[in-house]
Amino acid sequence: MAGLLIAIIVWVLLSYLENTIKSDANDSYEDSSKAKDSSKSQNRSFYFEDVVVDVFIAVVKLTPDLHVLGDGVKERMREYALKAFEKIDSSAANTRTDHFASRINPKEHIKVKELQKKVSDKLKYYDFPYKKEILIGMWSIAYADGQATLDQQKLISIIGKAMGLPYTTCNKVETMFWQRMRAGKFGDYKEFEKRRNQWFEDEAERKAEKEFEKKRKGNSNSNHTNAKNKNYSNLSPELQKAYSVLGIEPSASIDEIKSQKKKLLKRYHPDLYANQGEEMIKKATNKAQSINRAYEIIIRNL
Repeated sequence: MAGLLIAIIVWVLLSYLENTIKSDANDSYEDSSKAKDSSKSQNRSFYFEDVVVDVFIAVVKLTPDLHVLGDGVKERMREYALKAFEKIDSSAANTRTDHFASRINPKEHIKVKELQKKVSDKLKYYDFPYKKEILIGMWSIAYADGQATLDQQKLISIIGKAMGLPYTTCNKVETMFWQRMRAGKFGDYKEFEKRRNQWFEDEAERKAEKEFEKKRKGNSNSNHTNAKNKNYSNLSPELQKAYSVLGIEPSASIDEIKSQKKKLLKRYHPDLYANQGEEMIKKATNKAQSINRAYEIIIRNL
């Protein structure tokens, strides 16, 4: 009888110890799983932050003459990046935006193919809402100076494709961006339109100046000594500026000068800006006046 009692007591103790060990093991496994999940979440967040900031910075680096545009454009870029990060994950928005802002000014070369692979590896399996906000953020940053260049548009298309989005879906996302823009989600839309018109005006002037400089250099390297050809460096500053305003070289014929004047006056006729506010009309008027003055100076010195 005593032996039976001892056997029962031993069995109870063994059962208790076994259950205790299992319970401790389960707790340890759950803690380990939570730690792994947390680690995965942190890694995913890190990768997400890293890749998206890289993508946004790539758009920044394709902005023409960023170093001369002033802090206003850079501040808008930061503001638009913040809006995108808030849509993606508001808890980390400020940290990611600071990381983005710290990379706007320093010189940095972005390799598109490497970025494309990085995006494909780390963002392809995210939900569409995340991908949509990334593309909208890219569009907004591209338009911070008034206009998205062809290179920026190509980059956005490449990133969309790398995330696994078809071309038609990328087009729909672009439409969503414009809906937000017109709704004032990125500031005053009228102010944006003025900025956009100013970009086109500046771009036309930049192209004319580059073309003029190209022709001038080509002319200076020529061995021809035709009496009609004039040495640009020997011209007075006033005459140099006049040729620069019209975007023509000193050796241009009178017909070429007249044709260029007519083309520019047509582009900057104040009536074309009638619906864009007094400021744009004033700028167009001033530009037309400078074109006429330049033409008169050139003709007077032929």
